[in-house]
Amino acid sequence: MSSGSLLLVLLVLGCLQSFTEAQRKNGPVQCCFDFQTYKIPLRLIKEYKKTRTDCKKAGIVFILNNGRSVCADPGDLWVKNHMKKIDLRFFADVIQPQPSR
Repeated sequence: MSSGSLLLVLLVLGCLQSFTEAQRKNGPVQCCFDFQTYKIPLRLIKEYKKTRTDCKKAGIVFILNNGRSVCADPGDLWVKNHMKKIDLRFFADVIQPQPSR
């Protein structure tokens, strides 16, 4: 094998490895396998995120004020209502920012 061919093979392998690493980093950050069975008080929730479409189950991840993450079923009425209220809270802060302390 000539040095040019060897260099080409190494270059291709390097590219494949970087593509594989990039795919791994773009994988689901968090998927939900079980859902919260009781309603979480809205005052305890800071924000929410939707799980990625490549997760087996669609889910909503509520981020609590203490930093914990809790999965909830996006089909539950209380989850939908909480998401709407959190969105309104966020947009209210964007339109009329809270004063700095």
